[in-house]
Amino acid sequence: MTAIGKLMTQNVVCADMDITLGMAMEICSEKRIRHLPILDEYKQLAGMVTDRDLRYHLSPRIGTLAENKSDRESLEHPIHLIMKRTVVVASADTPISEAAQLMLANKVGCLPIVNLGRHVVGLVTTTDLLRYLAESGL
Repeated sequence: MTAIGKLMTQNVVCADMDITLGMAMEICSEKRIRHLPILDEYKQLAGMVTDRDLRYHLSPRIGTLAENKSDRESLEHPIHLIMKRTVVVASADTPISEAAQLMLANKVGCLPIVNLGRHVVGLVTTTDLLRYLAESGL
């Protein structure tokens, strides 16, 4: 039985709870990521934000001629106001099939992999699972 740790992306890009929505959007854009784990002051997983969450909470007028003061102010809101605080997680030794079932049951596109101290050690996405299936010939 293969553990999810074999598939996970290590060196996960994370952010602190006090960054702004604008900073989070920049990070996602620059790093070309869709899932951003949010860490508390102890560097433990506190929440999760997706690029979809950011787009939902930011005005579509940002960066256009129609942008106004209110649109720009939304960029300054702290990320902890919109992050999902209940995050489904797994450990690196969780079997791949169990991790996939967790993702399906909770309708999430990524699964943070945490250690016993709730520190993020990796991240698995649906793309990682599909890549694994394609390469294994299952």
